[in-house]
Amino acid sequence: MNKLRLMIAIWAGKLVIILSRLLGNQGSAYPGYLARRIYPDVLRVLSSRVERGTVIITGTNGKTTTSNLLASAIREAGFRLVHNQAGANMLAGITTAFINAADLSGKNSFDYALLETDEANVPLLLDEIKADYLLVTNFFRDQLDRYGELDTMIGLIREAALKHRLELVLNADDPLSKAFQDKALILHFFSFAPTIYDSLRSQESREGRYCLVCGQELIYHRFHYAQLGKYTCPGCGQVNPPAEYLGERLRMEPLVEFEVGSAIIRSQYQGFFNAYNLLAAFAMSKTLGIGEPVIEKAFAAFRPQAGRMEYFEIQGKPCWLVLVKNPTGVNQSLSAVLNGRGSKNLFFALNDNAQDGRDVSWIWDADFELLEPGDNDIVSMVCSGQRSGDIAVRVKYAGLKADKIKIIPDLAKGIKSTLEGKGQLYYILCTYTALFAARKIMVDLQHKSIEKKEKPARAAGS
Repeated sequence: MNKLRLMIAIWAGKLVIILSRLLGNQGSAYPGYLARRIYPDVLRVLSSRVERGTVIITGTNGKTTTSNLLASAIREAGFRLVHNQAGANMLAGITTAFINAADLSGKNSFDYALLETDEANVPLLLDEIKADYLLVTNFFRDQLDRYGELDTMIGLIREAALKHRLELVLNADDPLSKAFQDKALILHFFSFAPTIYDSLRSQESREGRYCLVCGQELIYHRFHYAQLGKYTCPGCGQVNPPAEYLGERLRMEPLVEFEVGSAIIRSQYQGFFNAYNLLAAFAMSKTLGIGEPVIEKAFAAFRPQAGRMEYFEIQGKPCWLVLVKNPTGVNQSLSAVLNGRGSKNLFFALNDNAQDGRDVSWIWDADFELLEPGDNDIVSMVCSGQRSGDIAVRVKYAGLKADKIKIIPDLAKGIKSTLEGKGQLYYILCTYTALFAARKIMVDLQHKSIEKKEKPARAAGS
């Protein structure tokens, strides 16, 4: 009976995936939800088919980019993989990933499972599957109305890691990773050596301000960004743990490139936050035993996807789609934007749906003062989404001139208005629930732009 229910759950899930994609949707969560209603143990059964290991990736920022990079290295190495690539990272979305990869009987096996998940979902996921590795990108304040305080969240993940005896890959530059130091756990750390982009002071809000051992405020010798950097505790002498994977000679102009030992990592990404994503994915790849030439090739060929500095060209204009969801993410995205050479038109869509977080007061913690008049070449900024007025007020208070700010709540109209600007570079920044709607609009505009360009060529050929 259980075998029959399992097969029905798989068939139903696969059918919904197909129908959803035909309708132009991602089909990433509901198929798994339906399958779990039909057979609650579907994820437990399908995940037992993984032979080499299951990797969970979590953290506040960068987990989707990091997991996609890691997936590219695993596939380049020739392994079979289950991966929730679409980014639906709750139990239903992860179940969908297994259903999509399974055959109709559910008996086929895989080498690895690579599962991105929200921090709060880690204990729940570990109760259903047997995992071997946990990669934590970083911890920042994010959607407190959904997830609560960081120390509570970190404590729950630590307890789950200890209970299931996971092997961890952690960010040595994040003082909050100290919470996981325990003799019962196998730990691997990644870190960046001092870079030319570091600062000796940080104006950003910082989460890891105090020592987790004795409670005294940490002394920072340099900041990479936010609380990520080199620190010492004046009370108990705690310092950054030694890094097994050390990124050196970082260059970010225009694209991220650095060295780790004898490996040279080149990418199509911009910004320090993406340098960390690349380093984290490298560390996890090496922990899995993947060779450096394979990793180098996979990372160099990988293209940013689904709003993670995803590139579009529309009517000859270079455009980037960027997900922003918390103060640190905004700060790093704006830094990457302002490093672009040329005049810029910006679009910012702010929504307050449940997946975004109902409380949008976090925008006042973000450093929009980076947009103040100066050498940043901001031509205009379109404020859009459900809380377009809020983001407009925020950037006006940050110092952006009022005549550069437009309020256009409708996403399609706002994006089109942005692209009509006179700048040389175009950046579309969106909170989570606006991201995929904006992406559909940009894909459609790009297709129309290509068709318009090809029409004269076809007419000439005829």
